[in-house]
Amino acid sequence: MAEHGLKVFAYDKLAGKAQRGKAWSTEKNVNIILSIVVNAQQLQLSKQFELSACIAVAVHKFFVKYAGEVVKIKWPNDLYCLDRKAGGILIENIVSSQQSATGSWRWAIVGIGININQTNFPTSLINPISLRQITGQHFDIIDLAK
Repeated sequence: MAEHGLKVFAYDKLAGKAQRGKAWSTEKNVNIILSIVVNAQQLQLSKQFELSACIAVAVHKFFVKYAGEVVKIKWPNDLYCLDRKAGGILIENIVSSQQSATGSWRWAIVGIGININQTNFPTSLINPISLRQITGQHFDIIDLAK
């Protein structure tokens, strides 16, 4: 029932996923937790990295607007500021093998998590940082997510 361009914002994430089976956690009501549905049927399977790069650059541009030029992309999917992790991207692809031997790219679900107002992080995280810690300001997460 999902359609291309559907965006789902959450205030909390109970079972967050990260790369290579790692867990991703967030404090409730303080960060951007967003998923975007992308209809990828017109794209070639070999273009998966290009989609990832496009999303990473867009998230980078968003964060630079508030945090300044100290923001970097740790390719392919992490957002870093002052050598500390401010966010991440995880894209899950749905591929169908029915149309050809190599399959076709049906959907991409783009998950974006960005630390906005969180100031206390689990000690298990090595180097997190939030926009609030960088700027000293509190942000409206809904306005930023839009």
